[in-house]
Amino acid sequence: MSQSQVLFKLTIGIVVAFCCVPVIGYSQSGEINGRIQALEDKNVNIRRRAMRELEKAGPSAVEPLIAALKSEKSRARAAAAEALGRIKDTRAVDPLIVTLQDNISNVRAAAAEALGRIKDDRAVEPLIAALRDKNPDVRSWAANALGEIKDTRAVEPIIDALQDKNAHVRSWAAEALGEIRDSRAVEPLIAALEDKNEDVRNSAAKALAKIKPAS
Repeated sequence: MSQSQVLFKLTIGIVVAFCCVPVIGYSQSGEINGRIQALEDKNVNIRRRAMRELEKAGPSAVEPLIAALKSEKSRARAAAAEALGRIKDTRAVDPLIVTLQDNISNVRAAAAEALGRIKDDRAVEPLIAALRDKNPDVRSWAANALGEIKDTRAVEPIIDALQDKNAHVRSWAAEALGEIRDSRAVEPLIAALEDKNEDVRNSAAKALAKIKPAS
């Protein structure tokens, strides 16, 4: 093979390499944007499928999903929050904390759930505040998230949540205290064994079994 032929093949290889890179990048970006659009679909199965694909995309989907937290469609905002929680990238923490103030309760609940999955201690104080949300689902997910993060700053506020008027919140608060395993929760959990709701009583019993007595 002559020198000119070798140079020609090298040139072709370089051109092909440079041409393919943006095409690949564009293809991935286009797919992610398509999945983001699908989060607005009225069909829950389509939204779920899009979330699974975005989860597979991982870090490259984080910024588009953060942008989707400001979608005009509440179902898209909730789905974006859930997807971010499944990816578990800490870039999403601050935007999800902002989303705890969304005017739609299921979006706030999705943000709380996502923060629990990410387990970043920046979310502790905002989640403690969410224990006082007007919606019981949000309060429940906030308690659950604090149990996942396991920061002892949340112990007293979660103990207070054992007195919540909603039994579901009380049950999840008991479970969260079992996850944190702080001995301050022992007496309140013993009291919760007398709760009028069976699920709360069961959650309190399980939590007590996880907590070591104070030495």
